[in-house]
Amino acid sequence: HHLDKDTTRDEEGEEKKIIKTKKSTLQTEYEVLMSSVDQHSSEVKVFIPEVVEKCAEDKTKNEYRCLCPHAGQFMCNVIKLMFEIEGEGEVLYRIVSWDSCPLDGLDQKEPAGPLYSINCHKGLIKYLHLPHCETRTDGEGLTVAHVTGGNVEIIKPQTITNTHVVIDVQGFSLFGLLRARLFKAHPIEAQVLLFYKELNGKNSNVSKLHMHLLPGNVPAEEVQKKNECKTYIETSATCELTPGNKYWPFTKNTDHEITIQPECEKFRRDYSTNYHPTFEVFFYTKVNKITLGLLDEREEEVWSRLVFLKDTEAASPKLDTT
Repeated sequence: HHLDKDTTRDEEGEEKKIIKTKKSTLQTEYEVLMSSVDQHSSEVKVFIPEVVEKCAEDKTKNEYRCLCPHAGQFMCNVIKLMFEIEGEGEVLYRIVSWDSCPLDGLDQKEPAGPLYSINCHKGLIKYLHLPHCETRTDGEGLTVAHVTGGNVEIIKPQTITNTHVVIDVQGFSLFGLLRARLFKAHPIEAQVLLFYKELNGKNSNVSKLHMHLLPGNVPAEEVQKKNECKTYIETSATCELTPGNKYWPFTKNTDHEITIQPECEKFRRDYSTNYHPTFEVFFYTKVNKITLGLLDEREEEVWSRLVFLKDTEAASPKLDTT
């Protein structure tokens, strides 16, 4: 996309670049009424956020900006956060590491979503909607951690919809979903993200594919920031996986020499911001396409796709910040 850059200054006088995206034909798809997404309000405005460039060398420090022109419900189409604001407002937000959240004394709870840094610079947010990936509609054991000044406040949800956990907001800082460990693990909405890279050097025919098994409320755009040197392979990524269960990657209908490591791995609710691959697939000959999948502990297919590796542009659901 073509980008326009302006500059603003934050409260400390630091100059920041504001990267604005041009509307694409896809925006029409996003800017629709989303009453089915959240039952807390009849209308949702889905928006493409601006990106505030904080550090040119490290895009993971960039912030998203939502400019709300009026009262209503606004959902970011990148990370699916939703703000219910009482009037015109401006919200800056980004995903940060859970390492910055002291969970001492909360051993019976674990992260159930990314940790968000949220600041409302103008206007008043009445309700905050955090995306979850639970398949059980009762939202069993879900709470929200609100971190301010090194202290953690546990907030009980006001409402849990099929897609979001809704809380009444009194102040801002860090917010993240927590889940009680005592409840039995059950399948959650998950995703398989693929990143491809051809290896240069003597072994010019060698290439590799990274498979990331992640909870469904981890934004693909955030994972792409860590994989800019690889090609993101766009495919239907969604599936249901059970945290704590083992999964085996497999390929089929191929005569190519292939190595997959490790052979199996447990699926975890991984909300770190490192986004290490779960599996690596190495190809030792030129490969144009391959059928790739996952088996569960009962040897049943839980995800399987035909993947094209050659002549594939770096397809992306994210904002173009180059």
